[in-house]
Amino acid sequence: MTITNLFQKLTAGEAAGWAVVLLIMILSLIQISPIKLNPWDHIFGWIGKKTNGATEKRLEKLEKQLRDMWINQHRQSILTFARECRSNIEHSSDEWTNVLNVAEEYERYVEENHVTNGIITQDTVYLRALYQELSREHKI
Repeated sequence: MTITNLFQKLTAGEAAGWAVVLLIMILSLIQISPIKLNPWDHIFGWIGKKTNGATEKRLEKLEKQLRDMWINQHRQSILTFARECRSNIEHSSDEWTNVLNVAEEYERYVEENHVTNGIITQDTVYLRALYQELSREHKI
């Protein structure tokens, strides 16, 4: 029996089944080969994007809200501490260490993400200068 006779005896359903099996084998061989063409990754990635699209959008929204809260908390900490210093409220060395660490984290974030800063920069400069002055006078 030749291959031609074998193909003639196949029904349309059987031929389609064998075509699918052949396609899966070819895609698997391409996936394994050292060629940088990964059909299964693309197929599963596409399916994942379709099934998780709404979840990804909600996650992005939550990440933005969390990032905004983090920024506002750091800004508020710096502004409040600077205002208290201008009102001659004394702070412990731990409070100074904390606010200077917060200011450094915030400045790093602003620089990496190109966020506008304004007054926070001025208050940070003021706090660092005051910290140096208080350290020289041994008041911290």
